Amino acid sequence: MAGGITESVIEEIKARVDLAELISSYGVQVRHAGTSLKACCPFHHEKTPSFNINQNKGFYHCFGCGESGDAIKFVMKMDGLSFPEAAKKLAAQCGVTIAEKADPEAGRRKRLYALMAELAQFYHRCLLKMKEAQLARDYLAGRALDGKVQEDFVIGYAPNGVGPMLKWAEKYGYMPEELEAAGVIKGPSRPGDLGYHRFGGRLMFTVKDKQGRVVAFSGRQLVEKKNSGKYVNSPETAIFKKSNVLFGFDRAAGNIARAPHREVICCEGQIDTIRLHVNGFNTAVASQGTAFTEEHAKMIRRVADAAVLMYDDDAAGHKATIKVAGMLLAMEMPVRVVSLPDGDDPDSYLRRHSAADLQSLIDRAESIVSFQCRVERAKEENPTSIDAVTRVSRAVLATLAACPSAILRASLTDEAARLLGLPVAALTEELARAKASSAAAPHPKPAPAPRPAEEAFDAYEEDFGGDVPFEPADDGDAPAPEPPVQAVPPPEREFALMAFLMANEYDRTLDGMVGDYLPADVFAHDFTRGFVATWRDEAARGEDLFAAYADGLSGAARGWFDRLLLEAERTQASCLSATDILQDFVRALWCDCLRRVRGGLPSGDPAAEARRMRLSMDLKQLQQARWNTVKQMVRDILARKEIG
Repeated sequence: MAGGITESVIEEIKARVDLAELISSYGVQVRHAGTSLKACCPFHHEKTPSFNINQNKGFYHCFGCGESGDAIKFVMKMDGLSFPEAAKKLAAQCGVTIAEKADPEAGRRKRLYALMAELAQFYHRCLLKMKEAQLARDYLAGRALDGKVQEDFVIGYAPNGVGPMLKWAEKYGYMPEELEAAGVIKGPSRPGDLGYHRFGGRLMFTVKDKQGRVVAFSGRQLVEKKNSGKYVNSPETAIFKKSNVLFGFDRAAGNIARAPHREVICCEGQIDTIRLHVNGFNTAVASQGTAFTEEHAKMIRRVADAAVLMYDDDAAGHKATIKVAGMLLAMEMPVRVVSLPDGDDPDSYLRRHSAADLQSLIDRAESIVSFQCRVERAKEENPTSIDAVTRVSRAVLATLAACPSAILRASLTDEAARLLGLPVAALTEELARAKASSAAAPHPKPAPAPRPAEEAFDAYEEDFGGDVPFEPADDGDAPAPEPPVQAVPPPEREFALMAFLMANEYDRTLDGMVGDYLPADVFAHDFTRGFVATWRDEAARGEDLFAAYADGLSGAARGWFDRLLLEAERTQASCLSATDILQDFVRALWCDCLRRVRGGLPSGDPAAEARRMRLSMDLKQLQQARWNTVKQMVRDILARKEIG
């Protein structure tokens, strides 16, 4: 079972999907070449087709970049979805029913998705028809966002007061408690009080998840209030986690994956993103005013190979650009920066210039190193002085230290040396020290942001509804403890297993095999044991547990985990199934384990010699036996208590 979906259902999905038609539906031109089908690979830029499609086996492989997989893997890559999400999308398209596992919260989430979708349409109707929405219509007209754009992006207006919301809920069969669970209203705090409409009187932008479902709203102020923020965003709910949502990603993901250079455009706000899409820059996304997170970077990395950052040209925008660039560099993504002239943002620039003008700026975008050198130098009174050069170089090297790609790091270091007038060797030496310092530094958990008291909601309405960092709900489980750190990293084979498991999250079939044939004592390293235990728990629960696990790591262990994330992203697909690959891991890891046990036996002891001979025979059989024999041998070895 993978992600709660049985193997038989997965095979049924693959059998019903015409792989060539699926690939063609993403804009890839498929051609017949003899008895096979070929195309130019959608995952890297090429002119001569090297992307082969085997319809009989439901399998594709690119001989240029090595990408390969089946229909589900293709949708995962093109849309930036997880395995369960891609499987469910294909199942809906080809008419396969997926029996959902028992989940007491599933019905509640389904109701919330339906409520949010209908509410988005209600807000849109209010924008079009309500007299009090004239300010919103005037604002949109002033920003040159016409009716078609308003409809396409489901822009709306939230009526003042809680009364209209309660009437709407009653008409459509929703309870006030459900509106509150959706983060739309705040229930009454005292007798006679009707409650509070979080977005009342605001222009509403609809926020969708990567599957295109409405999960949240962002409301813009139309009348300035002294104690009110310009934007109010939905709070965290059962269906909305800010770290998992980028505005526009549902539209952009497929476009990014199909773009010649698979380059994403990252900007700051909803209107900037909308303006970019309207003008043909359909790879744009935004973190909608909330902090850009590592999870956002991972989302982007699933579909993009490079990034262009287009943030405001002010101190806050510069800081955000450098921070986001560091996260993307950590994913081995080259980053370029567009600095718009005259204080423009993408929206204002495109209202006064053509799309061709902006494309010209993107074509000439500077590297993150060039951008940071320029920004840091501008802070210095005498940028050529030795102390200024030292400060600038340290700031730049701190950004580059996050990049694990030796080639990308070396290229950017060479550029920094040229811009700063320093020897490459000196910067390289300093970079090595910066990386070592970063790896050794602890990674403290951020303190949770204080939530306002319920009775003080009215006074804190904007902060409560805006950008309060997500605090995971207490589900009764303590955060994953940090595993004991050993002086040396795990063996390479264990690293390879962990990267493979990370690339196959939530796979219940693999989870069963790991549980049956890879007990903790098989592994040589404590880090591997802790990682595999967390992975199994995640697979069983179908929830992302690695964020909490990573927060509990520091020093070398955090460095090992970051390496795993990168290796998982680079894991090459194989013509072997995931089950076949894990079988090979089981065999090899048991052989490693038995060698360790055998090597630790004392010499000269008759009992130890007999055990050594038995282990040698086990090793030889494990190396040569078929999988069914290996399974039985593992059970026998465990029964004999050879390990532990």
